[in-house]
Amino acid sequence: MEDKIDTIISALEEARQSLHQTAEVNQKVAEKVATVTQLQPERLVERHLLLAACIAGALGFATGSSGGRRTGVATLLLGGLLGAMLTEASNGFRNHDTTA
Repeated sequence: MEDKIDTIISALEEARQSLHQTAEVNQKVAEKVATVTQLQPERLVERHLLLAACIAGALGFATGSSGGRRTGVATLLLGGLLGAMLTEASNGFRNHDTTA
């Protein structure tokens, strides 16, 4: 009888540990899903519409230029806007609620 009790207690302890590990895994999966959702291009454009419009304009300017000095300026402008977008996006992710 005492052996059965010990077996049941050990099985119960294993079940508790398994449940705890499952809860941790579920939490990590939920965090990953929230991060992936935030990094989708549609979400970035929705959150940073003005920045996306500026980048689209700079990209059009860079591809539509005929070369020479304008291409260099367009490349610098595009690089600056991309850097600004990445900075804003990374700051925005820390400041926004991820449950939305």
